[in-house]
Amino acid sequence: MLEIGVLHGKSTLDLLKWCSCNSAHLTSLDPVEWVGDLPESIRRGSKDYAYKRGQEKFENWTIRPEGLEEAFRLGLDKHWNCVKQRSLDYFVSPNLEVFDAYLIDGDHNYFTVMTELMMIHRDAKKGTMIFLHDVSETTNARRDEYYDPSLIPDSSKNTRRQGVLTAVEDFLANVGGGAVGRRFFAPYNFRIVTTEHDGLGLLVRL
Repeated sequence: MLEIGVLHGKSTLDLLKWCSCNSAHLTSLDPVEWVGDLPESIRRGSKDYAYKRGQEKFENWTIRPEGLEEAFRLGLDKHWNCVKQRSLDYFVSPNLEVFDAYLIDGDHNYFTVMTELMMIHRDAKKGTMIFLHDVSETTNARRDEYYDPSLIPDSSKNTRRQGVLTAVEDFLANVGGGAVGRRFFAPYNFRIVTTEHDGLGLLVRL
């Protein structure tokens, strides 16, 4: 599985517990700098990336992923690979792998989500699952949020087409041919993915 976006690592911890019981492996992408009881190699953030760049209240803000600290204490890191890179950089890197499932909860804007979906679709095999967070109409479904605006092309900022759900709808329209099944607002039995009640979507490669 590939997880895009870790933040505090709560979902990552749940996923790793599942991996430990199912002979599975998780790769997580997150460019943010972390603090806490973690190996130095994953505490460092991605070069030239600044979380919430330009927002004064976040200038001295730190992220301590307690879920990851717990994962290391439990020895779950043997099922895990952490890549301190943005998803869009990873998808064009020589280290790119193809996964059975993708969990997208990263940068919440149309440009990023659309690009992620198109890049995943390029290599996806039959049965590939893509879970997307924040597809509820009350979140970033229709409104862009830029974690680091400097990394988004100016032509893709503040456009008429915005949000996670809008990107998914346009992606499905673009790929056509019944290649991808769609299901939104999945039941909240998917606690392994999220415990937040703000919308969860699922796409499956047919």
